[in-house]
Amino acid sequence: MPRSSFPSLRHHKPTGQGVVTVRLSSGGRKDLYCGGHGTAAAHAEYNRIVGLLAANGGVYPDDGPDLTVAEALVKYALHCDTYYRNPDGTPTGTTDDIKITLGYVKRLFAPTPLADFGITQLKLVRDSMVRDGRVRKQVNRRVGMVRGFIKWCVESGFVSGSVLDGMRAVKPLAPGRSEAKERPPVEPADPASVEKVLPYLSKPLGAVVRLLRLTGARPSEVLLMRPRDLDRAGDVWALTPARHKGSWRGKSRIVHFGPEARAVLAPWLEATPSPDAFVFSPVRAEEERNTERNAKRKTPRYPSHMARNVAKRKGIRRARPIADHYTHTVLSCAVNRACKKAKVTPFTPYSLRHLKAVELRQRYGLEHVRATLGHSFAGMSDHYSKAADSALAARAAAETG
Repeated sequence: MPRSSFPSLRHHKPTGQGVVTVRLSSGGRKDLYCGGHGTAAAHAEYNRIVGLLAANGGVYPDDGPDLTVAEALVKYALHCDTYYRNPDGTPTGTTDDIKITLGYVKRLFAPTPLADFGITQLKLVRDSMVRDGRVRKQVNRRVGMVRGFIKWCVESGFVSGSVLDGMRAVKPLAPGRSEAKERPPVEPADPASVEKVLPYLSKPLGAVVRLLRLTGARPSEVLLMRPRDLDRAGDVWALTPARHKGSWRGKSRIVHFGPEARAVLAPWLEATPSPDAFVFSPVRAEEERNTERNAKRKTPRYPSHMARNVAKRKGIRRARPIADHYTHTVLSCAVNRACKKAKVTPFTPYSLRHLKAVELRQRYGLEHVRATLGHSFAGMSDHYSKAADSALAARAAAETG
């Protein structure tokens, strides 16, 4: 029996899918995944590929109209890795967030031709997010990321613009009109709870929480602070973060430290070894903790014991090396644990920013909120300080009603 001139459908064991290797018009080769191995869908996809090869002389066209969703996702991921960068070249968190979103697209429609990814497929992706328990606003935001992926495909010439036009007809989920959960509104932290939590935090993270409480800064702006970023001339110190949320837009950002904040920050600046070192460092925190533990030892440190400990530790590496600075995830987890130990209502580091906004609005007004928090628009400042409306209305009623 003569051997077929077309590639065979094989079992790709790592993914459990059927795979076929085709020759490209550019001269290279590429693996095409057809879905679950042994399924009718995989054989249907294989027959479609064979038909395309037969019509093109055994060659699979590169980036032609038959580009699959999986192939387009690979190209888009490479684009995101290079596009979403800070001015200093470091990657932003946007890329990881986009990849989480497009994971839904990949799981559901990887072998689907990109041209066939339309309104129905977008709604199925959205329904999958809802079933996973994601809240309504987050689902709407992630659906926008899927549209962004298709928009890039249109711009790159991989698919017709009519596909994107159809997706724009899909309305965002409305409150109370879908099965998606609603996230409770973010409330400002309770000042009393913040004070109760501080004793349960490590010294550096306790200082960070105090600074967030006093300045209204974003967590990353304080966690990534270095002495060289701080202007200590005058009664009010000014921090110009090297990297912040609006860096990629070319926006400037200054965080001001008044007398209380300066008193909290000063000891940590003095302990920072160089202008380029992070003010709050896990490495230095662990060294200080070990020094304190050694000072409290009751058993003498005999030379023979120390030599044996050195021999035992030789060649052993820490599974996860200590970072040179704290991340917002570490801070959030520490605050959450401290809230449980203090038996107070949990709050997040960002709710400290809301608390500062409320206090500023009650005392000075919305414009001071915008200036302190670094917002470009008063609407965002209004969003952060909404909780002040009740107190302001009560004051107005007491004075004028």
